Amino acid sequence: MQIGSRVMGLMVLVALAMGATGCNNSLKDENSRLHGENAALRDQLAEMEDALQSAERQRAELAAEASRYRQENQALAARSSQPAQRPTGFENISGVSGEFRPGEVAAIVEGDVLFDSGKVVLKAAAKASLDKVAGVLNSQYSGKTIRIEGHTDTDPIKKSEWKTNDRLACERAMAVKEYLVSKGVAGSRMYVAGLGPNRPKASKEKSRRVEVVVMLQ
Repeated sequence: MQIGSRVMGLMVLVALAMGATGCNNSLKDENSRLHGENAALRDQLAEMEDALQSAERQRAELAAEASRYRQENQALAARSSQPAQRPTGFENISGVSGEFRPGEVAAIVEGDVLFDSGKVVLKAAAKASLDKVAGVLNSQYSGKTIRIEGHTDTDPIKKSEWKTNDRLACERAMAVKEYLVSKGVAGSRMYVAGLGPNRPKASKEKSRRVEVVVMLQ
């Protein structure tokens, strides 16, 4: 009986050992499977992160491109909304610039081109420019009323026979009118305004000027 009991015990121990070995092998297999799945998931995650970064780069590039297109469209719209600049006729005349204004066009003649400081006698070189201005007035603006405006800087008169800038401005406008008359511009079309320092520009040099303003209406 004792021998049989021992045999039975040994058989039970062997069975338990074999069961434990099988269980351990199953755990190893399961662990290996999970490890493989984990590695596969990590690979998938890395691929997804790469794809996300690529998508972010593409989104940023598209956003930059869209912004560039918007800026170009705005610039085009701004240019198209501006009226086309037609020539005044006074372009390419030395010392003269042309400017359209509501209802009028002006030939702006630099004062330092026309006169010496404090003087009202036209310089010889200025007459060539006024000759061309007269030609435009008689061809392109024939029959239109013309206002000759004299302008000065804001410095008080000190070394001149003219007591005020208003008087100097008026005399300079008169000198330009008389010269234009001598070049065939009808005096009946023109009148003189001496504005003195009342409409200064960005600098003293630009403020000293005579404007030949043609009434378009």
